[in-house]
Amino acid sequence: MSSFVQQRYAGKVAIVTGSSTGIGAAVASRFALEGAGVVLSGRRVQLLEAKTAELKELGYRVLAVPGDVSSTSAVVVQRAIEEFGRIDVLVNNAAISAGVGIEEMDSEAWRRVLAINLDSAFEMVRHAMPYLAANHGVILHISSISAVAGEFDDVAYAASKAGLEGFNRKLALEVARYGVRSNVIRPGLIKTEAFANMPPDFFASQVPLIPLGSVGEPEDIANAAAFLCSNEARFITGTILTVDGGESAK
Repeated sequence: MSSFVQQRYAGKVAIVTGSSTGIGAAVASRFALEGAGVVLSGRRVQLLEAKTAELKELGYRVLAVPGDVSSTSAVVVQRAIEEFGRIDVLVNNAAISAGVGIEEMDSEAWRRVLAINLDSAFEMVRHAMPYLAANHGVILHISSISAVAGEFDDVAYAASKAGLEGFNRKLALEVARYGVRSNVIRPGLIKTEAFANMPPDFFASQVPLIPLGSVGEPEDIANAAAFLCSNEARFITGTILTVDGGESAK
């Protein structure tokens, strides 16, 4: 299969946070498939190591750095440099949801969501920036339709994703002088493990709301990420690419 896939990232190195499962795992797999050395970071150690082992068995250059990226961003960057010697792509995907409404949410839960979803993106950029600048690299943030719609998730999650998009706009202007690009992908409803506790008919009930007539898959986001971080998108920065089957166009 790999012989028919573009090798846009041969010789390059990508960090993908929150890559144990779901969108992050799909993005990490896509970069590895296209020739990148990939650093996978995540809190769920067993799942992260299983994903990394799977990619290693396929012959890809990958490294797992377990841990909560809200406090280990410097370690993730350091391990990437120790293992691969460079960083070309940073994908800020790590995210959690508080899972409760505003009446049940306390300050600790609010701060926890923002620490992982928003603060960690800043910390990852701060530590990786010298290496990204050296290679005219690319930063990509994975947001959510909740940044503008707030349909499925709690207020902390929605606020963190809206903040991530605001962060990207200003960041793109600041890092452009180094030849570094920064963009956002805003997914709609994507079928990931995050929805495992929903009723069995949840996804089926959502299909009529999506103009293209299907729920998205993690690979749909990975495909968009592989384009936005490649040289084919060399003149795209500071933007948001919505991948939602047309739902937000309604």
